[in-house]
Amino acid sequence: MIRRLTILGVVALALLPFAAQAQERDVKFVLDFISLGRHAPWYVALGKGYYKEEGLNVTILPSKGTADAIRSVATGTTEFGFIDVPSLVAAGGNASAVKIVAANYQKPPYCIFSLSPGADIDSPKKLANIELGSSTASFVPKIWAAFMEMNGVDSKTMKVVNIDAASRVPMLVTHKVQAIDLFVMSEPAIRRAVPDSKPVCLFAGDFGLEIYANSIGVQDEFLKANPEVVKKFVRASLRGWKYTLDNPDEAVKIQLQYVKALDPQIVREEIDILRRVALSEDVKKHGYGYVSPERMKNTVDFINKNIEVAGEKLTADKIYVPGFLPEAPVLP
Repeated sequence: MIRRLTILGVVALALLPFAAQAQERDVKFVLDFISLGRHAPWYVALGKGYYKEEGLNVTILPSKGTADAIRSVATGTTEFGFIDVPSLVAAGGNASAVKIVAANYQKPPYCIFSLSPGADIDSPKKLANIELGSSTASFVPKIWAAFMEMNGVDSKTMKVVNIDAASRVPMLVTHKVQAIDLFVMSEPAIRRAVPDSKPVCLFAGDFGLEIYANSIGVQDEFLKANPEVVKKFVRASLRGWKYTLDNPDEAVKIQLQYVKALDPQIVREEIDILRRVALSEDVKKHGYGYVSPERMKNTVDFINKNIEVAGEKLTADKIYVPGFLPEAPVLP
């Protein structure tokens, strides 16, 4: 009898890893675009086993862009997404099923790139009479127009030249347009494209545009039915952000295990740029992912005021759901 019990005990111990694996919760997380160096924190959380420690089996998926990511979460195709708050607000009632639970980009990543020598736009006052390569279908030029007015510059002097995203850098390099608008993380690629000039970034977050941008979004029904799963996902993800910014060289190696086509040097440079959007005084005090209800309200109000919203306008209390950040803050 003792021998039989011993054998059964050994078998049970051997099966423990399989039992633990069977209990893992499968969830999907969609990025705001294809996988790039700026997305390293999510792959670090995956590669370091932070999701596994929380009992989660996370699949990271690329998307065609912000609208695609919002639609994916809103329809329940994915449970979580890297959601741009201004885009979420601009989508209005169509995006009401997406809730924000943690803010990763404490500053908006919007940047107007020019060249030096060239237009050399390094202050808001130099935006007067600007010819901006952007998309007339995008709301970002309207944000820049509001930004100009905030800084005492007549936004009516700005001319928007409709250029698709893939053509903007070539148009800037060949001086066919004075400036272009892209995310600040585009700087490494632009620098390589213009070896004889210096790209100059007018970073909106440094000149008074204090709004949240990309954040962790969750499908509303999933959030209500699985609050503990959401807390686990947020906690593991924020650990990934901390580890990435603390250990950028290792973060590069981890991401390349999952996305082999990326240039390791550009990944490294994009991680450095993440500091500009992810680290704020609020984060240093309260931890990664922190959301100030007042600032979230200001973000939502700013977009509702300056952007044409589709259908019903959302309010901050309909977008942000508090209570899902770790009890022990993940501090830088």
